[in-house]
Amino acid sequence: MKATIEVECKNPEIVIKSLKPEIDDSIKFDVKAESVNDKLILTVEAENISGLLAGINSYMRLIRVAKDGMGELNE
Repeated sequence: MKATIEVECKNPEIVIKSLKPEIDDSIKFDVKAESVNDKLILTVEAENISGLLAGINSYMRLIRVAKDGMGELNE
C-alpha cells in the first residue's frame, strides 16, 4: 500500500532535514520525502493499512511540529 501527500511549506528542505533521522530509522513502513517548489512531497509505503496509517500519522505530526517551529502554522 502506498500514499503520497503534498504539504505546502515555505522551506521544505529544512523540514526534510529535520525528518531525516526518522526516515532512516523507519521499520514498519518506507518513507520518501522530497521538495518540489514550495511543497514537501511525502510518500509512505507499507505492507498493510495499519502500517500505512501509522506512517502517515507519525510523519504528519512531525511535519506539523517542524512547520510550527518555523512559525508557518500561525500565518
